[in-house]
Amino acid sequence: MAQRVPAADELSARLAIRERILTAVERHSALAAGAVWAVWLAAVLGVVIGGVEAGAISDPHHNWPHYGGPLWPFFTWDFGWYDSVAAHGYPHGQGGPVYAFFPFWPLVLRASGSIPDWAAAFAVVVAASGLAFLGVAASTPSGQARRAALALACWPGSFMLLLAYPDVVALAAAAWAAALVLRGRPYLAGVLGAVAAAARPTGVLIAIPLFFVARGTVARAVAAGAPLAAAAAVEIYFWQRSGDPRAFIHAQELPIWQRNGPSRLSKWPGHLAHAFDVHAGLLVAAALVGAALVVVVARWASRWHAAALAYAFVVGALLLGAQTTQTRMQSVVLAIAVPAVGLLWWLGPRYRPWALFATTVIAVSFLSGTVTSFARQALFAFPVYWAVADGPRQLRQPVIAVAAVVANVAFALTLAKYAP
Repeated sequence: MAQRVPAADELSARLAIRERILTAVERHSALAAGAVWAVWLAAVLGVVIGGVEAGAISDPHHNWPHYGGPLWPFFTWDFGWYDSVAAHGYPHGQGGPVYAFFPFWPLVLRASGSIPDWAAAFAVVVAASGLAFLGVAASTPSGQARRAALALACWPGSFMLLLAYPDVVALAAAAWAAALVLRGRPYLAGVLGAVAAAARPTGVLIAIPLFFVARGTVARAVAAGAPLAAAAAVEIYFWQRSGDPRAFIHAQELPIWQRNGPSRLSKWPGHLAHAFDVHAGLLVAAALVGAALVVVVARWASRWHAAALAYAFVVGALLLGAQTTQTRMQSVVLAIAVPAVGLLWWLGPRYRPWALFATTVIAVSFLSGTVTSFARQALFAFPVYWAVADGPRQLRQPVIAVAAVVANVAFALTLAKYAP
């Protein structure tokens, strides 16, 4: 018997029902991600304000302007540089450290008008953090929005999205650019990609996945070209203002920032030598025990488990070689980010453009020449949250989430002590 072909009205009804179902699912996902963001926001504010009131976050030397009462830790470190550029602009006819900061955020501060700069900045940051959570959730290829939002909330250093910096704006713009290009809207994706590129130097890297995901030559050119054009416009402006075509590069290389290329690789042998000088007996014993355990795990479990165990031992040895607490904290985040990027590649073809993007973001930060601020800069590699959301179920065990939250709280309490 021939199969009945549905009438046009019946097909239209089915499509309408399907559209309503998809809309309801997306609305539910957005609500779930929004709820995660609201809890995260309250928790971060509670930890920081509670830390200030209890003295766990303090400024004994009064180095920072205390904007916003107990909110002052969010306005430390680089906020002063952005505020200075907003007030005085970039120096004409000369370079300097202020050229390490892109003009988007100073323009936001200058546009605040009668509202204090710090209040306007914090309002933008709070709104942008919510958009970042929703964007990361909306762009997840698997559709596991709540999981992706939870991964972002638990990620070590996620509290830094509330710093009065442009980082969270760049993340929100890039994540929504991803969501839009995946939904076949490359032109809007290009506009948001341009915002990300104007906000942060690494924002231009969003052009990588937009180029590979956009369909059609024109759409691809617009989606990927807009971030490139925005970054080029910033560099041209810096050139015209300072007279130095490499004003940004030269600013980054100044001793205050020490971002002069992959010099850290040449320092690692010294760190390892230091570890052996101080912990030689411990390292030798750990190496013997670790090798034996890796062999046992490979034989009785799997090679993947053995590789994970070996990686943990190597990371532990490298952390022993780190000579400051700040270096250890940043290195731990790097140690977490590397396997997350590996998972992205393992997840399959749909994730490959995003894996390339995340790999590039992590590599640029790692090879910049200093480990300082790695955790904050790595937040822009937002597909790593998808790796947690869509990867093996073991990554979402409650004990891992609890450990991540505890680590995040401890990290947040160092906000005024170490540069984020």
